[in-house]
Amino acid sequence: MSVVDLLGRPLRDLRLSVTDNCNFRCSYCLPAELFPADYPFLNASQLLSFPEILRVVEAARPLGLKKVKITGGEPLLRGLLPNLVKSLKTQFPDLEVGLITNGLHLQPLLSRFRSSGLDSVTVSIDAVDPDVFSALSGNGHRVETILSAIEATREVFGAVKLNTVLLRGENDDQVEPLARYFRRPGFNLRFIEFMDVGTLNAWSPDRLVSGAEVLARLQSLAESENLGDLIPLPKSHPGETSERWSWSQGNGELGFINSITRPFCGDCSRVRLGADGRLYTCLFASLGYDLRSPLRAGESTSELTGRLARLWSGRNDQYSQLRGVGFQTKGNSSRIEMFAVGG
Repeated sequence: MSVVDLLGRPLRDLRLSVTDNCNFRCSYCLPAELFPADYPFLNASQLLSFPEILRVVEAARPLGLKKVKITGGEPLLRGLLPNLVKSLKTQFPDLEVGLITNGLHLQPLLSRFRSSGLDSVTVSIDAVDPDVFSALSGNGHRVETILSAIEATREVFGAVKLNTVLLRGENDDQVEPLARYFRRPGFNLRFIEFMDVGTLNAWSPDRLVSGAEVLARLQSLAESENLGDLIPLPKSHPGETSERWSWSQGNGELGFINSITRPFCGDCSRVRLGADGRLYTCLFASLGYDLRSPLRAGESTSELTGRLARLWSGRNDQYSQLRGVGFQTKGNSSRIEMFAVGG
């Protein structure tokens, strides 16, 4: 019963936000001046419960869902998260389940996540320089804590993905240090273009560092420091967002998620579930669809499947591609913010 949207795209991936809260205050997501320590994030009764999350996944499976990425906010602020992973993997053994985290509370939970069946871990890290990292994270966190968690993740899982958002004038000097640090087997470092998600992150093209610029800098680095060649790789699966490259001699991978300069709406297969139970068919959406109310009103799983099928089959989102031909939604205060639905 797999479905496609109005542009022929299947539903394969679910970004699952389990909380909108976060212990970082990155300027491209939760700028500190707008989100003080006492900001009223969702309370427990407003969050989807784990059984409710399982119901949504169960309803989406017949429509073609193959992968779930657990995100936030910072997902590790949600208690007992390994239990959710275990429930997902027990009920749906062939479902791929990944985690995206800032890594601050990751290391003590690694063995529990591994035994729960978690398939992959992605850690966000925007600098290796301690001062730059502290400024970017907004709360003065130590990069050493995150680096230790990353190293431990590679030991436990064999590999780890790393997401870096670059902002010109803030951390664009970290491209080469990050590449040198993670140029080893088991590390997949991905540079993400600063995106105009939501309305609060002061997005401007002047702050953008393009993937093409970063690739050129890394090719120059490889040549000047005799690091070997950078070799382009094919997509590992349909709908993959990252343009992949490898260091020669197996010394890790690089990726470029170029949503601004090389948009990939054409094969986007992702739907996003906010922590409050609202479903979004695009990261740049202004409208979400309430699933919490029908769940709590007793809607059956088959009825929920039908609801999801109708929502997806009516989808025509392609914001990133339309942005390139002058389409703008700036000033629309209802656009969902990144911390509500993950990246």
